[in-house]
Amino acid sequence: MWYALQTVKGQEENLKKQIKALESEKKRDDWKIFYCVKKKKYLGQWHDKTELFLPGYLFLVTKERNLRISKISEKTEISVFSAPYELDLKIWPVKWEEEEFIERLTRENDEIGMSYGVIRNGVLEVLDGALVGMESRVRKIDRHKRKGYVSIEICGEEVITEIGLEIIEKA
Repeated sequence: MWYALQTVKGQEENLKKQIKALESEKKRDDWKIFYCVKKKKYLGQWHDKTELFLPGYLFLVTKERNLRISKISEKTEISVFSAPYELDLKIWPVKWEEEEFIERLTRENDEIGMSYGVIRNGVLEVLDGALVGMESRVRKIDRHKRKGYVSIEICGEEVITEIGLEIIEKA
């Protein structure tokens, strides 16, 4: 069972470290932050760069069916942040379909690789990479920046996030 913890963007790694420090050694819960490889152009060349796939979200993978949310919120309230404002951390169960989507993208890894595709008669066909067979999830393509935008429902709302997608041919 997966749960999504919404947090402040940029604080995901800090929160993960703090929660892991508070957990007992007997717990086998896995806290995940997902990254994706994107292309960035600088100095006249394209370079691979790893960025957060879903900024502002930390995922808990657990075997417990009935997670005690109060237990998680107690842990997160203890966390110390450098932010000068009060945090309202919330946790939601992740829908099974979205869990499957993220697992297919990451391929049992915490990093999503670049995808490569073609556009034929206005229809995207992904030939290689994480998005193979998941073309319908792509909402927008930015060919100039070599990015695709996919939608995913997290915490009860639709989130559009960037993913590395290079179109190698348009016919």
